[in-house]
Amino acid sequence: MTALDARAEIDRMAALYAMPDDAPMVRVVPHSVQAEQAVLGGLMLAPEAWPLVADSLTEADFYRADHALIFRSIRQAADAGQPFDVVTMAEWFEARGLLGQVGDGAYLIELASTTPSAANIVAHAGIVSAMATRRRLIEFGHNLADAAFERDGRDVAEIITEAGQQFGELQPAQKGGLLLASDSLKSWFARFTERSERGERITGLPTQWHALNDATHGLQPATLYLIAARPSMGKSVFGLNLATFAALRGKTVGLFSLEMSQDDCHTRNVSALGEIPHDWLQAPNLAADDADSYSTRMHTALRQLKGSQLYIDDTAGISVRQFEARARRLHYRHKLDLLVVDHIHDFKIDAKQARFEYGAIAQAGKNLAKEWNIPVVMLAQLNRNVSGRTERRPTLTDLRESGELEQKADVIVFLHREDYYDTPESKTHLQGVLEMHIAKGRNVRAGARLNFRNRFDQMRIDDWEGSLPAAPQPTEQKAKGFPGARKTAASAVEGF
Repeated sequence: MTALDARAEIDRMAALYAMPDDAPMVRVVPHSVQAEQAVLGGLMLAPEAWPLVADSLTEADFYRADHALIFRSIRQAADAGQPFDVVTMAEWFEARGLLGQVGDGAYLIELASTTPSAANIVAHAGIVSAMATRRRLIEFGHNLADAAFERDGRDVAEIITEAGQQFGELQPAQKGGLLLASDSLKSWFARFTERSERGERITGLPTQWHALNDATHGLQPATLYLIAARPSMGKSVFGLNLATFAALRGKTVGLFSLEMSQDDCHTRNVSALGEIPHDWLQAPNLAADDADSYSTRMHTALRQLKGSQLYIDDTAGISVRQFEARARRLHYRHKLDLLVVDHIHDFKIDAKQARFEYGAIAQAGKNLAKEWNIPVVMLAQLNRNVSGRTERRPTLTDLRESGELEQKADVIVFLHREDYYDTPESKTHLQGVLEMHIAKGRNVRAGARLNFRNRFDQMRIDDWEGSLPAAPQPTEQKAKGFPGARKTAASAVEGF
């Protein structure tokens, strides 16, 4: 559809929304001829103002067809490094046989001569852009109504998902551009003073883990966190604990659980909050000695969860487009403070384009983090190379499709359990220790290895208190000639 066709369609839709017959007037399609004239005349009057509007306006933003053509001629001239005064623009129209569209050039002269200045061109451009967005909203509503009426075999969920994506694209672009550093120093110092007066080290969203808070100062806004590990290392426990902790403290949290069902999430949450064995919740034994205590704690946990703002989507195999549309739909209804995704390698992708597909998923999370100024936490799998090495602690190269994910994520944390690799013949002294390694990040203690207690029996990760279990001392041999006279130091983990 051309720009002219789009305008004709918008006019047709406006007629559908006409006021009743006895009303004195009909609804007019949103537009501002005066603002459009002020922008075009200002550009011809002061070509140096072009950079102020070049990235905020498009040809399609202009309601009048002649204005759209004039803006197109200005953009082409500016891109070619040529002037765009009345004479050169008249030549542009004449060369394309379009001079009649602007009154044989008379309208160009009128625009240039009646615009007093370009002093307010940015404000006028904002009006043009806002009116264009209103017209697109009208078109969006009309197309959505058409889609709802059509019986073309499309699923309702598909229509809603597509509509959510399109609606998200209508959001006004964030303001940006190069600004003089000194202009923002005052606000920076005000924020610094506020932090220093509060005396708080946590500047972002706090987690329940003190060591992680110390290393990161909390989960920072506009930041994408990637938490990666091999299976059974505790990714899902981490993600669910994090989401629930924030939700129970008044934050609105969205959790995409592609791997677990809602029931699984509830079982784990009740187990963690009530400090109840997960196995008992899965197979309740009311005759057990602690059954009454477990039942009481279960109901307490349920009351806590019922009052929280934790939203769970457990749809398996969604696409990145569905993820973004659903996240936006939730954010429009309830402004999110945290978004958690478990996990990106369960998304529906084209396997032939896996590297780029996973990169697109991470980029979608990063875009939402920046747009909504919230932390977004995405969980990810590591490849199998870790298991075959002597040193099983993961590195950045162990990320599946590591290039794209390493590039997109602002902070990358690896989870590792040395006791996962125990065998009957060989057991580590680090029993029950879960290690978090901050492998990448800005404004965090990159390289730090933080230790926590694995309480997966209750689907929790707890702070580690005290020193880590000491490694066994090397075997010592007494004096030569005394066979069998060997002494091994007692393991520090005996009875742990």
